Amino acid sequence: MADSFPEFIGKYKVQGIIAKGGMGVVYKAIHPSLKRYVVIKKMTARRNSSNVERFKREAQILLDLQSPYIVHLFDYFTEGGYRYMVEELVDGMAVDKLLQKQTVLSPQLALLILQDACFALKYAHSKDIVHRDIKPGNILISKRAEIKLADFGIASDKEQGDDSLTQSGVALGTPAYMPPEQFEDSAAVDQRADIYALGIMLYEMVTGSKPYPGTLSIETLNTIKKGKYISPRKIDKTVPPVVCRLIRKMLKPKAKQRFQTTAPILKIIKRYLKHYDTHAIRVQLAKMIASQNMVQEPAYVQKDLKRRKIMRIAVSCAAAAAVFATCWHQGWIHRSILRHWFTPVKIEIQMPSTSSATLDLPVCAFFFENDGNEIPEVPNTRRVLSAPSKKNAENSSKYKQLIAKDVFLTPGAYRVKLVAGPYVWWKSFSVGKEDCVLDCQFLKDMRRPIKVIPNAVDSVTGSDISAQTTVKVSYNGFWVPLNDVPKEKILSNTVWKFKFSADGYNDEIFSLRFDWYQDELYVSASMSPKNTQAKDKK
Repeated sequence: MADSFPEFIGKYKVQGIIAKGGMGVVYKAIHPSLKRYVVIKKMTARRNSSNVERFKREAQILLDLQSPYIVHLFDYFTEGGYRYMVEELVDGMAVDKLLQKQTVLSPQLALLILQDACFALKYAHSKDIVHRDIKPGNILISKRAEIKLADFGIASDKEQGDDSLTQSGVALGTPAYMPPEQFEDSAAVDQRADIYALGIMLYEMVTGSKPYPGTLSIETLNTIKKGKYISPRKIDKTVPPVVCRLIRKMLKPKAKQRFQTTAPILKIIKRYLKHYDTHAIRVQLAKMIASQNMVQEPAYVQKDLKRRKIMRIAVSCAAAAAVFATCWHQGWIHRSILRHWFTPVKIEIQMPSTSSATLDLPVCAFFFENDGNEIPEVPNTRRVLSAPSKKNAENSSKYKQLIAKDVFLTPGAYRVKLVAGPYVWWKSFSVGKEDCVLDCQFLKDMRRPIKVIPNAVDSVTGSDISAQTTVKVSYNGFWVPLNDVPKEKILSNTVWKFKFSADGYNDEIFSLRFDWYQDELYVSASMSPKNTQAKDKK
Protein backbone atom coordinates (compact mmCIF):
# COMPACT_ATOMS: atom_id res chain seq x y z
CA MET A 1 0.00 0.00 0.00
CA ALA A 2 1.36 3.39 -1.01
CA ASP A 3 2.31 5.79 1.77
CA SER A 4 -0.43 8.26 2.52
CA PHE A 5 0.28 11.99 2.51
CA PRO A 6 -1.66 15.10 3.51
CA GLU A 7 -3.59 17.01 0.86
CA PHE A 8 -2.02 20.31 1.93
CA ILE A 9 1.07 21.35 3.87
CA GLY A 10 0.65 24.99 4.67
CA LYS A 11 -0.53 26.65 1.45
CA TYR A 12 1.04 24.02 -0.78
CA LYS A 13 -1.01 21.25 -2.44
CA VAL A 14 0.87 17.98 -2.02
CA GLN A 15 1.23 15.73 -5.09
CA GLY A 16 3.09 12.81 -3.55
CA ILE A 17 6.13 11.59 -1.62
CA ILE A 18 9.54 11.76 -3.29
CA ALA A 19 11.61 10.21 -0.50
CA LYS A 20 11.29 9.11 3.10
CA GLY A 21 13.87 8.36 5.79
CA GLY A 22 14.82 8.65 9.41
CA MET A 23 15.51 12.37 9.10
CA GLY A 24 12.19 13.24 7.53
CA VAL A 25 9.99 13.14 4.45
CA VAL A 26 10.36 14.88 1.09
CA TYR A 27 7.13 15.76 -0.72
CA LYS A 28 6.37 16.98 -4.20
CA ALA A 29 3.87 19.83 -4.16
CA ILE A 30 2.58 22.80 -6.17
CA HIS A 31 3.34 26.40 -5.30
CA PRO A 32 -0.08 28.16 -5.12
CA SER A 33 0.95 31.45 -6.76
CA LEU A 34 3.88 30.43 -8.97
CA LYS A 35 1.98 27.38 -10.30
CA ARG A 36 5.13 25.29 -10.38
CA TYR A 37 6.29 22.13 -8.71
CA VAL A 38 8.32 22.50 -5.53
CA VAL A 39 9.98 20.21 -3.01
CA ILE A 40 8.83 20.29 0.62
CA LYS A 41 11.26 18.88 3.15
CA LYS A 42 9.70 17.87 6.46
CA MET A 43 11.98 17.42 9.47
CA THR A 44 10.71 14.57 11.63
CA ALA A 45 13.80 14.15 13.84
CA ARG A 46 13.63 15.10 17.50
CA ARG A 47 13.47 18.84 18.16
CA ASN A 48 16.52 18.90 20.39
CA SER A 49 18.75 16.98 18.00
CA SER A 50 21.57 18.53 15.96
CA ASN A 51 19.65 17.56 12.85
CA VAL A 52 16.98 20.15 13.65
CA GLU A 53 19.64 22.82 14.02
CA ARG A 54 21.22 21.72 10.75
CA PHE A 55 17.81 21.94 9.04
CA LYS A 56 17.25 25.47 10.35
CA ARG A 57 20.74 26.64 9.43
CA GLU A 58 20.37 25.36 5.88
CA ALA A 59 17.20 27.41 5.50
CA GLN A 60 18.90 30.49 6.90
CA ILE A 61 21.80 30.15 4.50
CA LEU A 62 19.67 29.41 1.42
CA LEU A 63 17.52 32.46 2.08
CA ASP A 64 20.62 34.61 1.48
CA LEU A 65 21.69 32.80 -1.69
CA GLN A 66 19.93 33.94 -4.85
CA SER A 67 21.83 32.36 -7.72
CA PRO A 68 20.70 30.40 -10.80
CA TYR A 69 23.39 27.85 -9.91
CA ILE A 70 22.07 27.20 -6.38
CA VAL A 71 18.79 25.49 -5.45
CA HIS A 72 16.31 28.25 -4.60
CA LEU A 73 14.51 28.33 -1.24
CA PHE A 74 10.92 29.58 -1.46
CA ASP A 75 9.75 29.20 2.11
CA TYR A 76 10.53 28.03 5.64
CA PHE A 77 7.88 27.54 8.29
CA THR A 78 6.71 25.47 11.27
CA GLU A 79 3.35 23.69 11.30
CA GLY A 80 1.96 21.15 13.73
CA GLY A 81 5.23 21.04 15.62
CA TYR A 82 7.22 20.16 12.46
CA ARG A 83 9.65 22.27 10.48
CA TYR A 84 9.31 22.58 6.71
CA MET A 85 11.55 23.89 3.93
CA VAL A 86 10.14 24.63 0.45
CA GLU A 87 12.69 24.49 -2.37
CA GLU A 88 12.58 24.53 -6.15
CA LEU A 89 12.19 21.11 -7.76
CA VAL A 90 15.19 20.14 -9.85
CA ASP A 91 13.48 17.52 -11.99
CA GLY A 92 16.38 15.32 -13.06
CA MET A 93 19.16 13.57 -11.17
CA ALA A 94 22.31 14.25 -9.16
CA VAL A 95 25.77 13.78 -10.63
CA ASP A 96 26.34 10.63 -8.55
CA LYS A 97 23.32 8.99 -10.20
CA LEU A 98 24.55 10.13 -13.59
CA LEU A 99 27.94 8.51 -12.89
CA GLN A 100 26.27 5.29 -11.81
CA LYS A 101 24.61 5.15 -15.22
CA GLN A 102 27.44 6.48 -17.41
CA THR A 103 30.51 5.41 -15.33
CA VAL A 104 32.65 8.19 -16.88
CA LEU A 105 31.95 11.50 -18.56
CA SER A 106 33.82 13.16 -21.40
CA PRO A 107 36.31 15.84 -20.32
CA GLN A 108 34.16 18.43 -22.09
CA LEU A 109 31.00 17.45 -20.19
CA ALA A 110 32.86 17.06 -16.90
CA LEU A 111 34.32 20.56 -17.23
CA LEU A 112 30.92 22.00 -18.14
CA ILE A 113 29.47 20.54 -14.90
CA LEU A 114 32.50 21.73 -12.95
CA GLN A 115 32.13 25.20 -14.45
CA ASP A 116 28.55 25.62 -13.21
CA ALA A 117 29.50 24.20 -9.80
CA CYS A 118 32.29 26.80 -9.65
CA PHE A 119 29.79 29.53 -10.50
CA ALA A 120 27.67 28.39 -7.55
CA LEU A 121 30.63 28.30 -5.17
CA LYS A 122 31.99 31.61 -6.42
CA TYR A 123 28.70 33.22 -5.40
CA ALA A 124 28.49 31.38 -2.06
CA HIS A 125 32.11 32.20 -1.21
CA SER A 126 31.44 35.86 -1.99
CA LYS A 127 28.87 35.68 0.82
CA ASP A 128 31.51 34.09 3.14
CA ILE A 129 29.68 30.75 3.04
CA VAL A 130 31.71 27.53 2.82
CA HIS A 131 29.67 24.50 1.71
CA ARG A 132 31.91 21.83 3.32
CA ASP A 133 30.08 18.95 1.64
CA ILE A 134 30.78 19.23 -2.08
CA LYS A 135 30.22 15.86 -3.74
CA PRO A 136 28.42 14.47 -6.83
CA GLY A 137 25.28 13.77 -4.78
CA ASN A 138 24.88 17.47 -4.02
CA ILE A 139 25.19 18.64 -7.64
CA LEU A 140 21.73 18.40 -9.21
CA ILE A 141 21.03 18.44 -12.96
CA SER A 142 17.58 19.16 -14.36
CA LYS A 143 16.12 17.67 -17.54
CA ARG A 144 16.98 20.97 -19.22
CA ALA A 145 20.62 20.42 -18.20
CA GLU A 146 20.53 23.16 -15.55
CA ILE A 147 23.22 22.45 -12.96
CA LYS A 148 22.56 23.50 -9.36
CA LEU A 149 24.32 23.14 -6.03
CA ALA A 150 22.19 21.78 -3.15
CA ASP A 151 22.36 20.72 0.52
CA PHE A 152 23.92 23.48 2.59
CA GLY A 153 23.12 21.57 5.80
CA ILE A 154 26.65 21.64 7.18
CA ALA A 155 27.76 24.84 5.50
CA SER A 156 29.51 27.45 7.63
CA ASP A 157 28.72 31.15 7.52
CA LYS A 158 32.04 32.92 8.21
CA GLU A 159 30.40 36.34 8.00
CA GLN A 160 28.00 35.52 10.84
CA GLY A 161 30.72 33.71 12.76
CA ASP A 162 28.20 31.03 13.77
CA ASP A 163 29.24 27.39 13.40
CA SER A 164 27.41 25.79 16.30
CA LEU A 165 27.15 22.48 14.42
CA THR A 166 30.88 21.93 14.51
CA GLN A 167 33.12 22.04 17.51
CA SER A 168 36.83 22.66 17.20
CA GLY A 169 38.74 19.45 16.43
CA VAL A 170 35.66 17.66 15.02
CA ALA A 171 35.49 16.32 11.42
CA LEU A 172 32.28 16.91 9.51
CA GLY A 173 31.53 16.10 5.86
CA THR A 174 31.84 13.21 3.40
CA PRO A 175 35.29 11.60 3.95
CA ALA A 176 35.97 10.67 0.31
CA TYR A 177 35.78 14.37 -0.68
CA MET A 178 37.34 15.99 2.38
CA PRO A 179 40.80 17.66 2.31
CA PRO A 180 43.33 16.78 5.05
CA GLU A 181 42.55 19.89 7.10
CA GLN A 182 38.83 19.00 7.26
CA PHE A 183 39.60 15.67 8.92
CA GLU A 184 41.40 17.54 11.68
CA ASP A 185 39.02 20.45 12.25
CA SER A 186 35.94 21.12 10.08
CA ALA A 187 35.24 24.37 11.90
CA ALA A 188 38.49 25.93 10.67
CA VAL A 189 38.23 25.15 6.94
CA ASP A 190 37.65 27.83 4.32
CA GLN A 191 36.70 27.95 0.63
CA ARG A 192 39.81 26.00 -0.31
CA ALA A 193 38.17 22.90 1.19
CA ASP A 194 35.35 23.23 -1.36
CA ILE A 195 37.93 23.58 -4.13
CA TYR A 196 39.62 20.35 -2.98
CA ALA A 197 36.27 18.52 -3.06
CA LEU A 198 35.65 19.82 -6.59
CA GLY A 199 39.00 18.32 -7.61
CA ILE A 200 37.96 14.91 -6.24
CA MET A 201 34.67 15.18 -8.13
CA LEU A 202 36.42 16.13 -11.39
CA TYR A 203 38.76 13.13 -11.03
CA GLU A 204 35.77 10.87 -10.47
CA MET A 205 33.87 12.24 -13.48
CA VAL A 206 36.70 11.68 -15.99
CA THR A 207 38.03 8.34 -14.63
CA GLY A 208 34.99 6.67 -13.05
CA SER A 209 36.81 6.23 -9.74
CA LYS A 210 37.98 8.28 -6.79
CA PRO A 211 41.68 9.12 -6.34
CA TYR A 212 41.70 7.72 -2.77
CA PRO A 213 39.93 4.74 -1.15
CA GLY A 214 36.51 5.48 0.27
CA THR A 215 37.26 3.68 3.52
CA LEU A 216 38.41 5.91 6.34
CA SER A 217 41.63 4.59 7.86
CA ILE A 218 44.96 5.86 9.14
CA GLU A 219 46.64 4.50 6.01
CA THR A 220 44.15 6.32 3.78
CA LEU A 221 44.61 9.56 5.73
CA ASN A 222 48.39 9.34 5.36
CA THR A 223 48.01 8.79 1.60
CA ILE A 224 45.69 11.81 1.34
CA LYS A 225 48.12 13.96 3.31
CA LYS A 226 50.94 12.98 0.96
CA GLY A 227 48.78 13.79 -2.06
CA LYS A 228 49.69 10.53 -3.84
CA TYR A 229 47.19 9.20 -6.36
CA ILE A 230 47.18 7.60 -9.80
CA SER A 231 47.27 10.19 -12.59
CA PRO A 232 44.04 10.31 -14.62
CA ARG A 233 46.06 9.84 -17.84
CA LYS A 234 47.35 6.49 -16.56
CA ILE A 235 43.73 5.38 -16.29
CA ASP A 236 42.60 6.99 -19.55
CA LYS A 237 45.17 8.40 -21.98
CA THR A 238 42.51 10.56 -23.65
CA VAL A 239 42.11 12.76 -20.56
CA PRO A 240 43.47 16.16 -21.66
CA PRO A 241 46.57 17.49 -19.86
CA VAL A 242 44.61 20.60 -18.84
CA VAL A 243 42.25 18.41 -16.77
CA CYS A 244 45.22 16.70 -15.09
CA ARG A 245 46.76 20.06 -14.27
CA LEU A 246 43.51 21.28 -12.76
CA ILE A 247 43.16 18.15 -10.62
CA ARG A 248 46.81 18.28 -9.52
CA LYS A 249 46.46 21.90 -8.34
CA MET A 250 43.04 21.40 -6.71
CA LEU A 251 44.18 18.30 -4.79
CA LYS A 252 47.26 19.79 -3.18
CA PRO A 253 47.33 18.47 0.43
CA LYS A 254 48.34 21.90 1.73
CA ALA A 255 45.58 24.46 1.32
CA LYS A 256 47.99 27.31 0.54
CA GLN A 257 49.26 25.41 -2.52
CA ARG A 258 45.79 24.97 -4.06
CA PHE A 259 43.80 27.43 -6.08
CA GLN A 260 42.83 30.04 -3.52
CA THR A 261 39.55 30.93 -5.26
CA THR A 262 37.40 29.52 -8.05
CA ALA A 263 38.29 32.44 -10.36
CA PRO A 264 41.45 30.89 -11.90
CA ILE A 265 39.65 27.54 -12.26
CA LEU A 266 36.86 29.21 -14.21
CA LYS A 267 39.40 31.00 -16.38
CA ILE A 268 41.08 27.71 -17.33
CA ILE A 269 37.75 25.97 -17.98
CA LYS A 270 36.46 28.81 -20.16
CA ARG A 271 39.69 28.85 -22.15
CA TYR A 272 39.27 25.12 -22.84
CA LEU A 273 35.51 25.08 -23.52
CA LYS A 274 35.61 28.05 -25.90
CA HIS A 275 36.92 25.63 -28.54
CA TYR A 276 33.72 23.54 -28.28
CA ASP A 277 30.02 24.06 -28.87
CA THR A 278 28.90 24.17 -25.22
CA HIS A 279 25.25 24.37 -26.26
CA ALA A 280 25.58 21.03 -28.06
CA ILE A 281 27.29 19.54 -24.98
CA ARG A 282 24.49 20.80 -22.73
CA VAL A 283 21.87 19.35 -25.11
CA GLN A 284 23.68 16.00 -24.88
CA LEU A 285 23.63 16.28 -21.08
CA ALA A 286 19.87 16.87 -21.18
CA LYS A 287 19.45 13.69 -23.25
CA MET A 288 21.49 11.73 -20.71
CA ILE A 289 19.42 13.05 -17.80
CA ALA A 290 16.14 12.23 -19.57
CA SER A 291 17.18 8.68 -20.44
CA GLN A 292 16.94 5.79 -17.99
CA ASN A 293 19.73 3.94 -19.77
CA MET A 294 23.34 4.70 -20.55
CA VAL A 295 23.76 7.19 -23.41
CA GLN A 296 26.87 7.06 -25.56
CA GLU A 297 28.51 10.46 -25.71
CA PRO A 298 29.56 11.64 -29.17
CA ALA A 299 33.10 12.74 -29.90
CA TYR A 300 33.03 16.49 -29.47
CA VAL A 301 35.00 18.09 -32.28
CA GLN A 302 36.70 21.39 -31.66
CA LYS A 303 34.86 24.04 -33.63
CA ASP A 304 38.26 25.60 -34.19
CA LEU A 305 39.29 22.70 -36.41
CA LYS A 306 36.58 23.49 -38.92
CA ARG A 307 37.25 27.17 -38.50
CA ARG A 308 40.98 26.60 -38.97
CA LYS A 309 40.33 24.65 -42.17
CA ILE A 310 38.14 27.45 -43.47
CA MET A 311 40.73 29.96 -42.35
CA ARG A 312 43.50 28.04 -44.13
CA ILE A 313 41.45 28.05 -47.33
CA ALA A 314 40.60 31.71 -46.85
CA VAL A 315 44.24 32.58 -46.14
CA SER A 316 45.36 30.64 -49.22
CA CYS A 317 42.77 32.42 -51.36
CA ALA A 318 43.69 35.75 -49.83
CA ALA A 319 47.37 35.07 -50.43
CA ALA A 320 46.69 34.11 -54.04
CA ALA A 321 44.55 37.21 -54.47
CA ALA A 322 47.27 39.33 -52.87
CA VAL A 323 49.89 37.88 -55.20
CA PHE A 324 47.65 38.48 -58.20
CA ALA A 325 46.86 42.02 -57.01
CA THR A 326 50.57 42.71 -56.51
CA CYS A 327 51.39 41.37 -59.96
CA TRP A 328 48.59 43.44 -61.45
CA HIS A 329 49.55 46.55 -59.49
CA GLN A 330 53.22 46.23 -60.47
CA GLY A 331 52.26 45.65 -64.10
CA TRP A 332 53.72 42.13 -64.30
CA ILE A 333 50.44 40.73 -65.66
CA HIS A 334 50.35 43.39 -68.39
CA ARG A 335 54.03 42.86 -69.22
CA SER A 336 53.62 39.10 -69.57
CA ILE A 337 50.13 37.66 -70.14
CA LEU A 338 48.56 40.87 -71.53
CA ARG A 339 51.63 42.26 -73.32
CA HIS A 340 50.16 41.42 -76.75
CA TRP A 341 47.32 43.87 -76.15
CA PHE A 342 48.87 46.51 -73.87
CA THR A 343 51.93 48.72 -74.23
CA PRO A 344 53.73 50.17 -71.20
CA VAL A 345 53.90 53.97 -71.14
CA LYS A 346 56.52 55.59 -68.91
CA ILE A 347 56.35 59.21 -67.84
CA GLU A 348 59.33 61.18 -66.55
CA ILE A 349 59.79 64.82 -65.63
CA GLN A 350 62.66 66.94 -64.39
CA MET A 351 61.93 69.90 -62.15
CA PRO A 352 64.08 72.41 -60.30
CA SER A 353 65.12 71.21 -56.84
CA THR A 354 63.43 72.80 -53.85
CA SER A 355 64.97 73.83 -50.55
CA SER A 356 63.24 70.91 -48.82
CA ALA A 357 61.66 67.69 -50.02
CA THR A 358 58.56 68.60 -48.03
CA LEU A 359 58.13 71.73 -50.18
CA ASP A 360 57.85 69.81 -53.46
CA LEU A 361 54.70 70.51 -55.44
CA PRO A 362 52.63 67.37 -56.02
CA VAL A 363 52.68 66.38 -59.69
CA CYS A 364 49.81 64.35 -61.13
CA ALA A 365 49.31 62.84 -64.57
CA PHE A 366 45.97 62.18 -66.30
CA PHE A 367 45.60 60.16 -69.52
CA PHE A 368 42.88 60.68 -72.14
CA GLU A 369 41.89 59.05 -75.42
CA ASN A 370 42.51 61.47 -78.27
CA ASP A 371 39.33 60.64 -80.18
CA GLY A 372 38.99 64.17 -81.60
CA ASN A 373 35.66 64.63 -79.88
CA GLU A 374 34.91 64.07 -76.21
CA ILE A 375 38.50 63.19 -75.18
CA PRO A 376 37.42 60.68 -72.45
CA GLU A 377 39.76 59.89 -69.59
CA VAL A 378 41.27 56.40 -69.63
CA PRO A 379 40.06 54.55 -66.49
CA ASN A 380 42.56 53.62 -63.77
CA THR A 381 45.43 55.58 -65.28
CA ARG A 382 45.79 58.52 -62.91
CA ARG A 383 49.28 58.69 -61.53
CA VAL A 384 51.17 60.69 -58.90
CA LEU A 385 54.80 61.29 -59.81
CA SER A 386 57.45 60.92 -57.15
CA ALA A 387 61.21 60.70 -56.80
CA PRO A 388 62.67 57.26 -57.58
CA SER A 389 64.40 55.21 -54.93
CA LYS A 390 67.85 56.44 -53.88
CA LYS A 391 69.37 53.44 -55.63
CA ASN A 392 67.90 54.43 -59.01
CA ALA A 393 67.90 58.19 -58.52
CA GLU A 394 69.86 60.41 -60.89
CA ASN A 395 68.97 63.72 -59.29
CA SER A 396 71.46 66.56 -59.14
CA SER A 397 71.50 69.41 -56.64
CA LYS A 398 69.92 71.61 -59.33
CA TYR A 399 67.24 69.30 -60.70
CA LYS A 400 64.93 66.66 -59.30
CA GLN A 401 63.70 63.74 -61.42
CA LEU A 402 60.16 62.46 -60.88
CA ILE A 403 58.65 59.28 -62.29
CA ALA A 404 55.33 57.47 -62.10
CA LYS A 405 54.24 53.86 -62.19
CA ASP A 406 53.84 52.64 -65.77
CA VAL A 407 50.49 53.09 -67.49
CA PHE A 408 49.41 50.30 -69.87
CA LEU A 409 47.50 51.44 -72.95
CA THR A 410 46.32 49.75 -76.11
CA PRO A 411 47.83 51.14 -79.35
CA GLY A 412 46.21 54.43 -80.41
CA ALA A 413 46.21 58.22 -80.01
CA TYR A 414 46.24 59.75 -76.52
CA ARG A 415 46.79 62.95 -74.57
CA VAL A 416 48.38 63.40 -71.18
CA LYS A 417 47.74 66.25 -68.76
CA LEU A 418 50.33 67.05 -66.11
CA VAL A 419 49.35 69.21 -63.17
CA ALA A 420 51.96 70.68 -60.79
CA GLY A 421 50.49 73.23 -58.44
CA PRO A 422 49.32 76.16 -60.62
CA TYR A 423 50.98 74.71 -63.76
CA VAL A 424 49.06 72.61 -66.30
CA TRP A 425 50.68 71.03 -69.34
CA TRP A 426 49.07 69.02 -72.16
CA LYS A 427 50.85 66.73 -74.61
CA SER A 428 49.55 64.60 -77.47
CA PHE A 429 51.26 61.27 -78.18
CA SER A 430 50.71 57.96 -79.92
CA VAL A 431 51.13 54.42 -78.60
CA GLY A 432 52.29 51.54 -80.74
CA LYS A 433 53.67 48.13 -79.89
CA GLU A 434 57.02 49.39 -78.60
CA ASP A 435 57.48 50.81 -75.07
CA CYS A 436 56.58 54.49 -74.94
CA VAL A 437 58.50 57.03 -72.85
CA LEU A 438 57.08 60.52 -72.23
CA ASP A 439 59.91 62.88 -71.32
CA CYS A 440 58.28 66.03 -69.94
CA GLN A 441 60.68 68.91 -69.33
CA PHE A 442 58.34 71.91 -69.39
CA LEU A 443 59.25 72.94 -65.84
CA LYS A 444 62.94 72.06 -65.89
CA ASP A 445 64.29 75.64 -66.02
CA MET A 446 61.22 77.42 -64.68
CA ARG A 447 61.91 80.68 -62.79
CA ARG A 448 59.45 83.37 -61.76
CA PRO A 449 59.87 87.13 -61.06
CA ILE A 450 59.55 87.85 -57.36
CA LYS A 451 57.47 90.70 -56.02
CA VAL A 452 58.97 91.97 -52.77
CA ILE A 453 56.66 93.64 -50.23
CA PRO A 454 58.76 95.04 -47.32
CA ASN A 455 57.59 96.30 -43.96
CA ALA A 456 59.48 97.62 -40.89
CA VAL A 457 58.39 98.17 -37.28
CA ASP A 458 60.01 99.50 -34.11
CA SER A 459 60.81 96.44 -31.97
CA VAL A 460 60.10 98.40 -28.76
CA THR A 461 56.96 100.36 -29.56
CA GLY A 462 55.66 98.25 -32.43
CA SER A 463 55.05 101.39 -34.52
CA ASP A 464 55.37 101.21 -38.31
CA ILE A 465 58.63 102.84 -39.48
CA SER A 466 58.51 101.63 -43.10
CA ALA A 467 58.52 105.23 -44.45
CA GLN A 468 61.89 106.02 -42.86
CA THR A 469 63.43 102.61 -43.66
CA THR A 470 65.56 101.95 -46.73
CA VAL A 471 65.45 98.46 -48.22
CA LYS A 472 68.44 97.37 -50.27
CA VAL A 473 69.16 94.15 -52.16
CA SER A 474 72.54 92.52 -52.77
CA TYR A 475 72.90 92.85 -56.55
CA ASN A 476 76.08 92.22 -58.54
CA GLY A 477 78.13 92.41 -55.35
CA PHE A 478 76.70 95.76 -54.14
CA TRP A 479 73.88 96.84 -51.83
CA VAL A 480 71.43 98.49 -54.25
CA PRO A 481 68.11 100.11 -53.28
CA LEU A 482 65.35 97.63 -54.02
CA ASN A 483 63.50 100.04 -56.31
CA ASP A 484 66.64 100.54 -58.44
CA VAL A 485 66.90 96.83 -59.36
CA PRO A 486 64.87 95.84 -62.45
CA LYS A 487 61.95 93.72 -61.28
CA GLU A 488 62.57 91.10 -63.95
CA LYS A 489 66.04 90.52 -62.48
CA ILE A 490 64.85 89.31 -59.07
CA LEU A 491 63.90 85.75 -59.97
CA SER A 492 63.01 82.61 -58.03
CA ASN A 493 65.13 79.48 -57.74
CA THR A 494 68.06 81.34 -56.15
CA VAL A 495 69.17 83.10 -52.92
CA TRP A 496 68.63 86.84 -52.37
CA LYS A 497 69.82 89.10 -49.56
CA PHE A 498 67.88 92.11 -48.27
CA LYS A 499 69.06 94.82 -45.84
CA PHE A 500 66.73 97.10 -43.85
CA SER A 501 68.34 100.39 -42.66
CA ALA A 502 66.93 103.36 -40.73
CA ASP A 503 68.51 106.25 -38.79
CA GLY A 504 68.80 105.41 -35.09
CA TYR A 505 68.21 101.68 -35.67
CA ASN A 506 70.41 98.67 -36.15
CA ASP A 507 70.39 97.11 -39.62
CA GLU A 508 68.37 93.94 -40.26
CA ILE A 509 69.70 91.58 -42.96
CA PHE A 510 67.71 88.69 -44.47
CA SER A 511 69.24 85.94 -46.63
CA LEU A 512 66.42 84.04 -48.32
CA ARG A 513 66.19 81.14 -50.74
CA PHE A 514 63.30 81.20 -53.19
CA ASP A 515 61.99 77.97 -54.68
CA TRP A 516 61.26 77.96 -58.39
CA TYR A 517 57.50 78.32 -58.11
CA GLN A 518 57.44 81.16 -55.51
CA ASP A 519 56.70 84.70 -56.74
CA GLU A 520 55.78 86.94 -53.77
CA LEU A 521 57.84 87.79 -50.71
CA TYR A 522 56.53 89.53 -47.61
CA VAL A 523 59.35 90.65 -45.30
CA SER A 524 58.60 92.26 -41.94
CA ALA A 525 61.71 93.58 -40.19
CA SER A 526 61.64 94.23 -36.44
CA MET A 527 64.13 97.10 -36.03
CA SER A 528 65.85 97.55 -32.66
CA PRO A 529 66.80 101.13 -31.65
CA LYS A 530 70.54 101.65 -31.15
CA ASN A 531 70.19 103.31 -27.72
CA THR A 532 68.20 100.28 -26.46
CA GLN A 533 71.01 97.95 -27.44
CA ALA A 534 73.55 100.22 -25.63
CA LYS A 535 71.48 100.17 -22.45
CA ASP A 536 71.25 96.40 -22.62
CA LYS A 537 75.04 96.14 -22.78
CA LYS A 538 75.39 98.31 -19.65
